[in-house]
Amino acid sequence: MSSAISNQILVFKINNELYGIDILKVQEILNFMQPSPIPNCPDYLKGIINLRGTIILVIDLRARFHFDEPMNPENCVIVVVAIGDKKYGLVVDSVSDVLTINNENIQEDIDMHVGIDSRYIMGLVKANEQMIILVDIDKVFIKDELDDLTNAVNNSIVK
Repeated sequence: MSSAISNQILVFKINNELYGIDILKVQEILNFMQPSPIPNCPDYLKGIINLRGTIILVIDLRARFHFDEPMNPENCVIVVVAIGDKKYGLVVDSVSDVLTINNENIQEDIDMHVGIDSRYIMGLVKANEQMIILVDIDKVFIKDELDDLTNAVNNSIVK
């Protein structure tokens, strides 16, 4: 009898599609709060929030994934994740569930177009009769890009 390795994922929705990220990356889930905008930043960087004394960059995954329809702040939540040694807020349409998935059930060879850059995708998994796109949150933002965004924010706060 083989023992399959399983992981838990947080399932969220963007643009009526289900996505999942490793639950170990998730710090907390917040009701949407309007971030303070930062000038001269990419459109997917919505701004910053102060979360109990910690400044957090808020990133709109809908914009990062290049979906045309803008987010609706009334229906969104912010998923706070740890990437490296920093925390970031990811704006998603909604959070639906925490699921346990077996790694052997992940389809890694994806021939279909799922709407986002394939570099960000770890695979697909079927749960509750629905397909969930597994996102590698570490690959959605390369370290240099996150460092540049953090520096831009720090420079705008100091000025």
